[in-house]
Amino acid sequence: MDNTKKRPLDNENDDIRPDDPKKSKVAHELTTSQAVTNHENEIVGIGDLCDDIILQIFKFLSNDTLANMALVNPKLSRISKDWTLWKNVHLHNFKKSMENIYLDYLQSTTTSLTINGNKVLSESSTVSRKFIMQLENRCPKLTHLSLSNQIFFASEIPIRSFHRKLKSLTIENSCIKNIPNNASFICGLNHACPDLENVKMTFNNWFRPHGLYALAKLEKLTYLSLQGCSQFMDCIPYVSITAMTGFKSLQSLDLRLTPITDHELICFQKLSTLKHIFLESPLNFNHEGDTTITDLGLSGFCNNNYYIFDPIPVQMVPDHEGQLQMRIVDREYRDYDADKCQLETLYVRNYPKVTDVFMKDAAEKYPFLTTLDVTGTSCTVEEIGRYKIQRPDTKVVWNEYLEKTEK
Repeated sequence: MDNTKKRPLDNENDDIRPDDPKKSKVAHELTTSQAVTNHENEIVGIGDLCDDIILQIFKFLSNDTLANMALVNPKLSRISKDWTLWKNVHLHNFKKSMENIYLDYLQSTTTSLTINGNKVLSESSTVSRKFIMQLENRCPKLTHLSLSNQIFFASEIPIRSFHRKLKSLTIENSCIKNIPNNASFICGLNHACPDLENVKMTFNNWFRPHGLYALAKLEKLTYLSLQGCSQFMDCIPYVSITAMTGFKSLQSLDLRLTPITDHELICFQKLSTLKHIFLESPLNFNHEGDTTITDLGLSGFCNNNYYIFDPIPVQMVPDHEGQLQMRIVDREYRDYDADKCQLETLYVRNYPKVTDVFMKDAAEKYPFLTTLDVTGTSCTVEEIGRYKIQRPDTKVVWNEYLEKTEK
């Protein structure tokens, strides 16, 4: 046969016959290698995944990031609006330019909304009147609202524009401008949000003592924090009146880093429902004279009627033979004064005029205490040790460093 007339091969692998096992193996390896190369060249984006997998990924993203999905494509925008992602909303870096998008994402099932602006206060990271006003329609079940690092005008966002069904309201480190001199920004809060149980007005220089009038009228209020409100001073008349007429359900009061003295503290002792009080001296606070908290101011929380013993130390009782024998009578405790608060938690930090006198009173006349913090006071290690022996069930904190070391 003339080999010169043989048909040339179109592919170098065409000469591999099925009956040749070695050449068949080579062909299989070449085909597999080519398939792998083609697969590696494919680009798979998040949009190519199924909805369930994308939703699982979105659960690890912040609400700020989820809101930006509206700018990517319709599919990601749709999935990012799933109601499970928007029940408890936390916008870490609020932008006013994104308000309409935020409102579009908020759901009828949203119950909690936390908004943080820039640490350097700016109107570009502050909520608008429109945003606040639409919350009640967009989120009828909203019960918790927290606003921090905000700056707005009292006339633009009055307290009556807040969601009526709120049970918890926080306004922190914010600036509110143009508040009338003769009124408080939160005046009428009891009518605007009658169901409030938890209020935090913390690190706000705009808060003045006459704001207590509005807070005292909240019938369901159980927790109040005025921590870091530096203008809370010269407030004895306001505290005295509101403690007598309001705060009927208040259980926890946080006044850490807030200027307060014995005079105000004595007024708060009239609140029979109060169980937890947190006190801490502000930095550079003047402890001279009576402009501080001392043993005297704390003594009013003592329940003086608790340890009252039977005046008869012994009594005569018959023994088994009928002979009278003298028996020491066990101590009998009279009921505590129901008109006084029964403190369970007391923080009194960095007040140097709180001394061992207070520790002795606390051991005898604070029967309900479970936590006592006397860090930065003049209470001695010896007296604290005696207190622990007398009250072994009370957790005592007196030195943060040592407490952490012991743990």
